[in-house]
Amino acid sequence: MARRAPRLLQMAALLLGLALAGGEAAGQAASAQARQGALQGAIQAARLQPGELIKIDGTLAHPAWQRASVHDQFVEKFPATGEAPSHPTRVQVLFDDQAIYVGITALDAQPAEIRDRVVRHDGVNRTQDFVAVYIDAIGTRSSAQFFRVNAAGSTADGLQTAADDSEDFSPDYDWDGAATRHPEGWTAVMRLPFASLRFAEGQQDWRILVARRLPREQFHLFTSVLVPRDAPSFIATMQPLAGVTLPESHSFLTLRPGLTLRHTRDDGVGRTRTEASLDLKWRPRAELVVDGTLNPDFSQVALDVPQLAGNSRFALFLAEKRPFFFESADLLRTPTEALYSRSFTQPRFGLRGTWRGPQWAGTAFAIQDKGQGLVLLPGPYGTGAAEQPASDSVALRARSDTGALAYGGIAVARRYEQGRGANDVLGPDFSWQVSDAWRLRGQWLHSRSTARADDAGGLRSGPAVQGDRVRLVAVRQTNHSETFVEVDQIGTGFRHDTGFVNQAGVRKLEAFQSVGWPGLGPFNEFYVNLEARHVRDRRTGAVVQETLRPGLWFTARRNVEGWLHLYGHARSRTSAQAAPLAERYVSGGLTMTPASWFPLVESSLDIGRLADTAAGPLVGGVPQGEVRRGARFNLSARLRPLRALEFEPRVNTGRLERDGELAYRETVQQWLAVWHFDARHNLRAIVQRAALERRAEPGVAATDALSRTESLTYAWRLSAGTRVYLGGTRTRSGGPVPATSSEAFIKLELDTADLRSLAS
Repeated sequence: MARRAPRLLQMAALLLGLALAGGEAAGQAASAQARQGALQGAIQAARLQPGELIKIDGTLAHPAWQRASVHDQFVEKFPATGEAPSHPTRVQVLFDDQAIYVGITALDAQPAEIRDRVVRHDGVNRTQDFVAVYIDAIGTRSSAQFFRVNAAGSTADGLQTAADDSEDFSPDYDWDGAATRHPEGWTAVMRLPFASLRFAEGQQDWRILVARRLPREQFHLFTSVLVPRDAPSFIATMQPLAGVTLPESHSFLTLRPGLTLRHTRDDGVGRTRTEASLDLKWRPRAELVVDGTLNPDFSQVALDVPQLAGNSRFALFLAEKRPFFFESADLLRTPTEALYSRSFTQPRFGLRGTWRGPQWAGTAFAIQDKGQGLVLLPGPYGTGAAEQPASDSVALRARSDTGALAYGGIAVARRYEQGRGANDVLGPDFSWQVSDAWRLRGQWLHSRSTARADDAGGLRSGPAVQGDRVRLVAVRQTNHSETFVEVDQIGTGFRHDTGFVNQAGVRKLEAFQSVGWPGLGPFNEFYVNLEARHVRDRRTGAVVQETLRPGLWFTARRNVEGWLHLYGHARSRTSAQAAPLAERYVSGGLTMTPASWFPLVESSLDIGRLADTAAGPLVGGVPQGEVRRGARFNLSARLRPLRALEFEPRVNTGRLERDGELAYRETVQQWLAVWHFDARHNLRAIVQRAALERRAEPGVAATDALSRTESLTYAWRLSAGTRVYLGGTRTRSGGPVPATSSEAFIKLELDTADLRSLAS
């Protein structure tokens, strides 16, 4: 493997060079259209005078704010799109050679009703009074960085992607924000460094959108420009940000050393390890960012949200939480989740380059991974897995945005250690905004795999197997309707070890139609919908899944969102030999905000005749599944019994009966409590419990598994790059003689730029 690594790095360098060359050419060919002297609807920025320094304390007391232009033409987005807001909002923008400063005044005739709870970073949501700034410094409105500050000064950030109109809170940027209350409402100030914004050299078609969330009996959303109900994305109508002059130099180098001291004890055997790591971020020019990581600690400080898995045949998707993959995270999103960064388990090192220009964007990376995770082995009726060996991987992703049409491609090569085979995937994708209502997305991928599963649960090198995946999606969205049509063909031999593919060898057809009415009686929105889904085994022609599901969805006061679906026709198979399982059940859910101290409760219930995929009649000694009376129930809540205390219980449970007696029961619980000393310091406690019980029957062994994890962590966050964690976890799992393990750790992450700032 040591001999392969240089070749992989050479490949990565070559791919990155091609991407950068394309980006350079695109940058030189960027739009040369004349800039308009006056931009209708623009937010105007004013330059700070030499020596003026804006203090980020949440106030607009500095004299510079008095000469900054005021934009106050806000409009309601929700619930009554296009109406005049009930509460005025003003935004002002300043800038100097280092950063953009955004000041927002949120006037409120009832300041006692402002919901200003301190929350963890990225915990700012619609149950709190907050303001948000969306910045698209490229100007294509295909993606935008967003920054949130709530009325207590807590922060959140991430990336909004237009192609699927999604927001991703995973990326963390270096910026600062604060808020302060006053008798007329509250104000917020954000400092957004140019080093954290992604823009092109000489490109000043900047776009901005400012939003304000006002939660009361009715939950309101105001925006600085009209976002129509039928807009293809939330950022489709971003307004110009005028007057900003870019600094002469955009280059910077950031070093982030880290140190983790960890003591573990497994069944009485203790071990202490000290691990050093280094992350770097280098921006040699405006469009290019280079990321590097050496021996990163990718362990999760926060536990993943638990999910029921005891009656599921398919692998579950987990969100990314690791900084190396945050840069331009929207580039890693494709119509088929073709780059699943959680497939890299324990990298020894990683090197990545990302280019972001007005027409072309791309990223290329090389990673040497220690493995020890799982390689997904998808099939028509379930997802198998093999132990993941160490590997070397290179990947290239490129994309061009030309207004309504975006197109690009991906290429990934993964080589496993000791000649255990390889997995290569490549193919193009596109997104086309045909009209204001219609959008088409598609991707074709071709894979070639020589890493084959062996009888011992691992991988070995074998004859090459090839396969293809083609996915096409059409979406139509109007003021009162939504249409979704999908065709997804996944070949029997298709495998993508660096993407997320949990089913293969099938042809999927799916359609969804929804028609709704705003302002209908007590409802803000009321929709009726119909979904049809058909999945067929491409090899045998057998129907794997078939569903016809009518339903309704609505929103109302108190942040109410509810839905009810009838699964009257739902068929599925667990294998090609199995008879179809005919499920019949009702599925419903409700989300609401009962009170200011009880900001959110979310629940869902499936009840009726459900499939038990691990039991039933035997074929060749293997259970083929059986429909049984049962239920699945999920409940989560957010409570603020005290101003500084955040409490989040979560319970997921499933139950199936056979002949009136319990056949299967699974419950996962997570109890999370956070004490906030202030917006930067908190103490977090988590208790997580999972229990699985199954009664013995033909072909099914009795199961009685129980696990419990307890975690306590103190966290201090100075910035996105400087953080301290101190904590420990303890896990007990097993039967009468449980296995126990524990861990105590100190994790330090330091951004050298913060040291320079503190020194100055």
